[in-house]
Amino acid sequence: MLGSCGDPNAVQRTNSADLGNSPTAPSVKSGNVAGDLHNSAAPIAPSAQDFVNKMAASDEFEIEMSKLALTNAQSPAVKDFAQKMIDAHTHSTEKLKKVAGSVAPMIIPDSTLAPDQLKSVEQLHAKKGADFDQQYVLIQRDAHQRTLAALKDYSVKGDQPPLNAFANEVIPIVSGHLAMARNLKP
Repeated sequence: MLGSCGDPNAVQRTNSADLGNSPTAPSVKSGNVAGDLHNSAAPIAPSAQDFVNKMAASDEFEIEMSKLALTNAQSPAVKDFAQKMIDAHTHSTEKLKKVAGSVAPMIIPDSTLAPDQLKSVEQLHAKKGADFDQQYVLIQRDAHQRTLAALKDYSVKGDQPPLNAFANEVIPIVSGHLAMARNLKP
């Protein structure tokens, strides 16, 4: 769940065969998906599978980035934050798997990183010391902001009560991580 902390291009994935069959479907041809969604009659609820995958990938992203921080960071504060992220996101992944397994039909999380997440990991591999610290902190702020938005969205629009409860439970944790990241001085 905390894993969605880093998918800046997360967009509701929809079966392309369904697009255009609804008066509220976004216009793919116009390229104005956000504008079309904004003007639709009813908000589109994120699917439970998409939400779970986003959270699982977010957790995986946080864990990978933070393990890298333990070796490449210079600042003790950044290393301390990274260890906290590894611990919290490992716990979140365990909890997400348990909740996802309890819904019907059961959902199996896919923690495959999104292309932008992979790119961020690659970019950080090349950095060390203060340069690493600065980039890591920026990525952490952005990732946690995006995860927080996804959690809030699913907590309101989601269609699986156990996952809504999970989102509501994790919102304060991610808010705390975001506050920590914002206060972190590399």
